[in-house]
Amino acid sequence: MLKDNFNLAYKNIRERMSRSILTLLGIAIGIMAIISLMGIGEGMNQQITGELSSLSDTIIIRVGPGFSIFTGGFSTENNDEYLTERDISDIERISGIREVNTQLSGTAILTFNGENVSATITGMDSASIDLTYNNNDLEFGTILKNGDQNNIIIGSNIAYSYFNSDVFIGNRIKINGNKFIVKGIFAEQGQGGLISNDNAVLLTSRDFKKVTGESNIYSATATVLNVNEVENIADEIELVINENHGKDDFASATTMSSIQESIQMIIGILQTVLLAIASIALVVASIGIMNTMLTSVMERTREIGIMKAIGATNTDVMLIFIIEGVLVSLIGGAIGIVLGVFGSQGISVILSGFAGRGAALQPIVSLTSVVLAVGVSLLVGVMSSTYPAWKAAKMSPIEAVRYE
Repeated sequence: MLKDNFNLAYKNIRERMSRSILTLLGIAIGIMAIISLMGIGEGMNQQITGELSSLSDTIIIRVGPGFSIFTGGFSTENNDEYLTERDISDIERISGIREVNTQLSGTAILTFNGENVSATITGMDSASIDLTYNNNDLEFGTILKNGDQNNIIIGSNIAYSYFNSDVFIGNRIKINGNKFIVKGIFAEQGQGGLISNDNAVLLTSRDFKKVTGESNIYSATATVLNVNEVENIADEIELVINENHGKDDFASATTMSSIQESIQMIIGILQTVLLAIASIALVVASIGIMNTMLTSVMERTREIGIMKAIGATNTDVMLIFIIEGVLVSLIGGAIGIVLGVFGSQGISVILSGFAGRGAALQPIVSLTSVVLAVGVSLLVGVMSSTYPAWKAAKMSPIEAVRYE
């Protein structure tokens, strides 16, 4: 009997093909939105986990407030305050610290083809450079290595926007009157990273001290021996530095794990909000299914009366309409899943275009999201068709047969 109900429901859908297609399109759009957003969210989570999990033993030490997702990363304001050699020595003496690497920062005058511009320059030793960067971060050239002198790596804005003519690998730029050869150019990053390299001028610590005469330690990175102790060590680092400078909030020590958790929390909230918005399409679609089924009940009133007159039970009549609604919803859900896979790819291309080349994102459509989409489609189909099916089942056979 169930097979007969299924066949009859399928026949009714085919007879009203145009209306059925319009109805299932609403479901398809809602499911597409859910699949796309879940795929983008999962892709972002996987990308962040992949990038930061390998640095779980690393602590970033900076003057001023720590990492905040609400301000787009780390604050760039340090009020001309820097870490001192004493701070670094005290950090190195903390139990559980494996290594401490420093980053120097200051302002210098860059000269290229007779043009002068002011820029922030960064000095790092080779160990810090290896920890922070690799050749994949570059559009052209190679990373600075041990023994590299009078070589620099510049950001995309320095190369293509600061001067009237573009800067290329091998060109010479003067920094405070000292000649340097451009060895590498960072790939355009936009807003795709925790700290943008687009305006960077990177040179070795030795060259930095030579051109500035200073050794301002802008930030430092510390690696620990035991990952399980990283949070406690970070707290101890903050306490030591703040005591050295007589301030409660002079510096911050931020673990990569806490950065990862903060970003994932914001992604989760954003994904929930976007899914709630996408669910509006499913609500509209469910109303469309209900409207279609109610119209179908009215159009088939006489048919329902005849079926009940020849022995069809209320359950049989309800099943016919519920199966019809579920079929429309499941077909729409299947189409929505396919569209969602392609949609997530399209959204990732658009987002990467806005954020820059450094923010390439690969969406991940998981089995969980597919199962959820099928479940939602089934639920929408059942809920939307239950009332029309109940209304059809409650019809009086005699009045239904007389209906014109």
